Amino acid sequence: MAGGTATLILLLTALVASPPLHKHVHGETAVADDSCAVVLFGQGVSLAVDSAAVPAPITVWAEEVAAPIVEVFVVTPRYLRQPERGPPLG
Repeated sequence: MAGGTATLILLLTALVASPPLHKHVHGETAVADDSCAVVLFGQGVSLAVDSAAVPAPITVWAEEVAAPIVEVFVVTPRYLRQPERGPPLG
């Protein structure tokens, strides 16, 4: 969008500075008292139109509460293999 706006300003400036180029843009229908964008830009006329103002985003301050630290105590088992079954029968 910024590049397009800069290009438009440069084009209007070139058309204001060069009357033959301005006539070429209008073609054969050029009138002596025209109110085209080139003439308005050259005279410094600004229209009474507000620009598109984008409102700032609404931010709400919220402080994060730190979660409590939970300590896990790992204990080694008493047996290499847990005694979950009896000895084999056969």
